[in-house]
Amino acid sequence: MEDQRKRVFREWLGRLSLIVPALVLLVLLAIRIVPTWRGQGNAVALRLGPLSFGWYGILIVSGAIAGALVGERQARRRGLDDEHIWNILLWGMVLGVVMARVWFILGELKYYFGDPARIIGVEYGEFVGLRGLALHGVLVGATLAALLYTWRKRLHFLTWMDVCIPGFPLGQAIGRWGNFFNQEAYGWRTTLPWGLRIGAEFRIDAVHYVDGVRHILPEYSKLALGSPQCSPGLACYTNLAMYPETTRFHPTFLYESLWNLAVCLFLLWLARRYGQRLVRGEILWVYGLLYAAGRFANEFLRVDSEYVGTFPAPQVSSVVLFLICAGFLVGRRWLWKKPTYAESP
Repeated sequence: MEDQRKRVFREWLGRLSLIVPALVLLVLLAIRIVPTWRGQGNAVALRLGPLSFGWYGILIVSGAIAGALVGERQARRRGLDDEHIWNILLWGMVLGVVMARVWFILGELKYYFGDPARIIGVEYGEFVGLRGLALHGVLVGATLAALLYTWRKRLHFLTWMDVCIPGFPLGQAIGRWGNFFNQEAYGWRTTLPWGLRIGAEFRIDAVHYVDGVRHILPEYSKLALGSPQCSPGLACYTNLAMYPETTRFHPTFLYESLWNLAVCLFLLWLARRYGQRLVRGEILWVYGLLYAAGRFANEFLRVDSEYVGTFPAPQVSSVVLFLICAGFLVGRRWLWKKPTYAESP
């Protein structure tokens, strides 16, 4: 009885250690959301002497923890050791960030090789953070981390991916708000009432069509603020005379955040409603299909995408991801006749 009381006390203590910081974070978010929506962005959440903590990093970590909590609950429901979730999280955060950075740099080789210090976030002798992380790289890194961990511990990779995956889109939904505070990952201008204002210093000139031809702009290249004109084929968003500070833009980060939240809820329902009738890995493949579809659609509104030929690189990656996941989803159930969880030993 005494041991049980101690265990319950430790569990409540652990919950409080997460609930209290979460409440503080929510209060800080509530204070900063309205000014940022009005274009008065501030990427720094907290300064302690020479140290500064950015919203992007805080929200990425918060999202990862929230996703791990969902995975922990899924593991317990299946009667598995939930400690593995936190170990996979640690491996996944390291490899996820590394691969996200590598994926982004591969699309900007000329820019980064011109000044290699930028690869690690140093510009003009000052550390400015890792400005540029590709979410498709996060998926690759996190999957690789899970593969390495389950191989090392001799666990079934696809089983643990099905356990972890429902929490992943929740982490994405939370982490996407880091783009909001960084005033990035926004879309074309809009007159919709929920349009987002973007501070002048964060604007870029966006690609658009001229005479039916798509003109391509290198990522994040900027003209002088208030420039009277810009190159042919560009939407001159840095020209404040044409697009004043009251101009609103599609909050594409919000669209993707809401989509990911919906995906999370659907996967949780799918796992609970049909869990034993699913083939190992099907939750993973369904997530890949839904994420790819959402990201593909959202890219039609983004103004900051890298291009592969005349197509946004994330759309190309999404099509590849969709086809891979669809292939495994169909193949494992109907071609290779893999057993369901109920039929597996």
